[in-house]
Amino acid sequence: MNKIRLLSDNTINQIAAGEVIDRPSSAVKELIENSLDANSSKINIYVKNGGKKEIIVSDDGDGIQKNDLKLAITRHATSKLDEENINEISSMGFRGEALPSIGSVSKMIIKSNINENQDGNKIEVTSGNIKTISPINQKKGTTVEIRDLFFSTPARLNFLKSENYETLLIKKIVQRLAICNYKTEFNLFVNGKNVISTKKSDHPNDNENFMKRIRDLLGNDFLDNSIFFDQKVEDFNFKGLLGIPTFHHSNTNNQFLFINKRVIQDKSMNVIFKLAYRDFMSYDRFPQLVVFIDCPTDKLDVNVHPSKNEVRFRNLNLLRSNILKTFKEKLAQAGHKASTVNTTRAVNKFYNKSNFQTFIELKEENIQESTSENLNVIQENESSNDENEENFFPLGYAKSQFHKTYIVSEIRNGIVIVDQHAAHERLVYEKLKKDFYEKKIQTQILLIPVVIDLDPNVVEGLKNFINSADNYGVKLEVFGKKSILVREVPSILANCNIKKLVMDLVEEITEINEPKSLESKINAICSKMACHGSIRAGREMQITEMNDLLRKMETTPFSGQCNHGRPTYVELKLNDIEKLFGRK
Repeated sequence: MNKIRLLSDNTINQIAAGEVIDRPSSAVKELIENSLDANSSKINIYVKNGGKKEIIVSDDGDGIQKNDLKLAITRHATSKLDEENINEISSMGFRGEALPSIGSVSKMIIKSNINENQDGNKIEVTSGNIKTISPINQKKGTTVEIRDLFFSTPARLNFLKSENYETLLIKKIVQRLAICNYKTEFNLFVNGKNVISTKKSDHPNDNENFMKRIRDLLGNDFLDNSIFFDQKVEDFNFKGLLGIPTFHHSNTNNQFLFINKRVIQDKSMNVIFKLAYRDFMSYDRFPQLVVFIDCPTDKLDVNVHPSKNEVRFRNLNLLRSNILKTFKEKLAQAGHKASTVNTTRAVNKFYNKSNFQTFIELKEENIQESTSENLNVIQENESSNDENEENFFPLGYAKSQFHKTYIVSEIRNGIVIVDQHAAHERLVYEKLKKDFYEKKIQTQILLIPVVIDLDPNVVEGLKNFINSADNYGVKLEVFGKKSILVREVPSILANCNIKKLVMDLVEEITEINEPKSLESKINAICSKMACHGSIRAGREMQITEMNDLLRKMETTPFSGQCNHGRPTYVELKLNDIEKLFGRK
């Protein structure tokens, strides 16, 4: 066995670099965070070949003094940590590992200046070897140039993926840091092309600065289909945007979490977000959201992982309950609102078809001739609409039903198409839940009890669940060895298929054996019952029934999506309809 010996400083730095800097995006993140700690108002990032060939981060921050340049690339040297208050970390960097780690596996140049009226200084590091400091013409701030990342540890290059993939990771981290620091200007250049550009916003209303940054980086769809929140709960400040339940995604890529202005990617937090939406969204879909959580530094530990992407809270259960409470309250405010994204995509799909150009281009005079005869009728109709304009409801007035499944309603600036079964299912579900928790489930005694024949083993097993069914307004009674009697059902479900309802209810009660919360079990059963008690597709409805459904949707929380997370209605703006017909 070889003798134990001390490793050289250079070897130590190269090993440590693998923990702190595992790919180009890690280097970009560390350098940008250093710029933010330096109070920079503008940060430019330049990358080539996915960051493998070149990374340059330039800022207009405080700069580094000449005497501190060597210390800046020395391990465990930092200006950001108070050793007497090691648990109160407020800066992005605090361990003094980023720059020495990068310098040990690349060719690095640091240029910095603390005063615009004098020359700056530069220092060069190649694979951990430091050259002398020399003066340089440099504006106030710091520029860090990294070339040939991992050239001294070629084995690490083999773990990197394609240029496009590494570039994507860099874009993601710049995007997240730009969202979090929405008062700072960011510019990302990839192979000379500007791919992310944000301007500094100095609006007196801080929320307006935040909204502008979201619009710049995530687009109008994100803003239009989200609920803004800004709320203090105990020691926590919550702020951000919650996507409405029908505005969902196939993964968690569109979940942006920031804790004390740190970019956090923590699976445990993703689980909490999922729980907040579990009553409104399919299990295989994920909400889109931007969440800022601010709390005292002594409430969490940010030194959990070298990447600083994870945090550990002193009291995670308290945070969890506060998040769930806050999110559910805000989502309830969305009411019947449904996502506009599907409608927009559908319109664009039609509008962008190549055969759209085949529409007949009518001459202006022909249009005038053909419409002049009906002008009076149109004017009469328009005036009648104006009289009723103030009485328009959010979901409008029902005009017709087609395929005995969908309701067409006219709103002020377009039309709404409602899936009658999905919408009514949500209404029944919310009422059942409300009545259950308030112990107000009204039941109806069946004139003739319904007899359901079952397997004797099932009947025997059901004896333990008779009382559970009674809690949901379903009165069951064992009838012999092979049958059960249904004597009462909730009044709201009196007209449904009683036998099918009870069979599904029995199945749901007996099969929920896994460790779910009581709330989850209750909601699952109520959802199953609601499906049976709702208006079916294929049922013809009267105008009065349709309007009654619309009015109840407007006053029922979460009625914009069914129990499975699908939208209950889509809205077509008049402007979109006019596009379809080539009017715009």
